[in-house]
Amino acid sequence: MKRKQLILIVILLAVMLALSGCGAPTTEVNPMVDKADTTWQMLIVWPLAQALILLNNFLESINVPYHWGFAIIVFTLLVKVITLPLTISQIRGMQAQKDIQPKIQELQKKYKGDREKIAQEQMRLYQEAGVNPLSGCLPMLIQMPVLIGLYSALVTIGHMLKDHPWFWIPDLSFPHYNEGTQWLTSSFSNGDYGTIVAYLILPILLVASQFWMQKTMTPPTNDPQAKSMQQISLMMTFMFGFFTIQVPAGLTLYWVTSNLLQMLQQWWFTRTGLTPKLTPAAATAGIGATSSGDTEDAQSKSDKASKSPAAKNGTSKQKRK
Repeated sequence: MKRKQLILIVILLAVMLALSGCGAPTTEVNPMVDKADTTWQMLIVWPLAQALILLNNFLESINVPYHWGFAIIVFTLLVKVITLPLTISQIRGMQAQKDIQPKIQELQKKYKGDREKIAQEQMRLYQEAGVNPLSGCLPMLIQMPVLIGLYSALVTIGHMLKDHPWFWIPDLSFPHYNEGTQWLTSSFSNGDYGTIVAYLILPILLVASQFWMQKTMTPPTNDPQAKSMQQISLMMTFMFGFFTIQVPAGLTLYWVTSNLLQMLQQWWFTRTGLTPKLTPAAATAGIGATSSGDTEDAQSKSDKASKSPAAKNGTSKQKRK
């Protein structure tokens, strides 16, 4: 695993742990009236909770059914619109990495065993192609605080979501955040299989959508480092799926909706040709046959050969003919 990637993962996990430790009020409060206890709640949790409450009140006033569920969906749509420039950058960066992957494989074959040289040539190739290898991580870094903040917001207004269904989901505030997976065992013991199915559909959709995005946006490679990153991403996908079994269904609804919108955006950009191809500099870069240094050597050898006596004699013979 590359050092930068490892540092990025460590920072991401540290931020997640720090933010999740901020918590949310365990007593029933109304963010529209009551004051926040911490800076995290004041800056992140309360604004998100207030936005959800306002959206729900508006949808309820125009008699929209399942208004709390659709308030979460509309909120998700607004978040995706705000982060659209980052999403475009992510999709373009991932597509460019897929396009450039064959040239990276040629580099790995040419400089096999020389990791330092491979790293240098890969960086040069990324610069020529205008590709940032970490561009796909930025939207995730920005979305994680929103996701954790939304989790705290749903816990804060959980009493407002209680007994509010959304199609097949009986209660958007269930499962309760402090029960873990206990609801699964109790529902199974009581023979309440309908509840199990109802609350497992969204986690299954989440895992499936995460897996699809990882499969389509990650280029195939034989690089051991890249493969290890893909394995970590796959492991995190299943970890996220397990996490959503233990949180309110409203949060999982947000996450699944966000993934589906991401898939739609990716499909649209690919279909309309908005994802860029390799730049001419990258497409003609000296990968495999020559590197930049090899190109200069080949050019100097060509110049010397053209100035040699044999070359001059051949040229003069052709002119006589």
